[in-house]
Amino acid sequence: IGIEKYSVAVVGDSASSSCLLDFRNPANTRQRVRLESKLEMDGHFRPRGYSLRSDVDGKKGAIVGTFPPKQVILEYGHEGKPKKTGLLVGTDYTILDTNIFHHFVFLVRLFKFDNQEAGQRFEVVIPQAADTGVLKASELEKETLVVGSKKTECHHLLLDSGSVSIHLWVDKQRILRKIAIPSLSLEVTRTS
Repeated sequence: IGIEKYSVAVVGDSASSSCLLDFRNPANTRQRVRLESKLEMDGHFRPRGYSLRSDVDGKKGAIVGTFPPKQVILEYGHEGKPKKTGLLVGTDYTILDTNIFHHFVFLVRLFKFDNQEAGQRFEVVIPQAADTGVLKASELEKETLVVGSKKTECHHLLLDSGSVSIHLWVDKQRILRKIAIPSLSLEVTRTS
């Protein structure tokens, strides 16, 4: 029902990503959604700048995020008057926007696989929901993932927000291969 084309670049003490996502809403197959995002970060995946443009059946919208110390300012521009929202955050957080699936890559890069703690915690900002949250991440057992006819040995991670469980499968090179959110009947698989 959709495809996300994205690029992630990490150079020195900075990182950036951009994507173009096209999909149909499975509950309303006539609805077409197009999202285009750009994210600038430091080397620890803390945001410096964010923009998202959306087009849902011709209805256009935009989000621009700025990130002064310990806060996030989000400006929403839709068909009407722009609206600003501010959120308070800690010093270490990352962007995890709704429907922008490659953002999970940043949590994978921050996850410490050799850490024996019961769970690692990550603060996230969710611009499309104008919200923040904390995800508890833990590693489950390793699994062999099959995509097409290719088998890949993967770490299976569980992210828990308290209300939603998100499963990630990551290979040895920290490439995100699959995302599953069982409560939403959602599955995203990397095909290349």
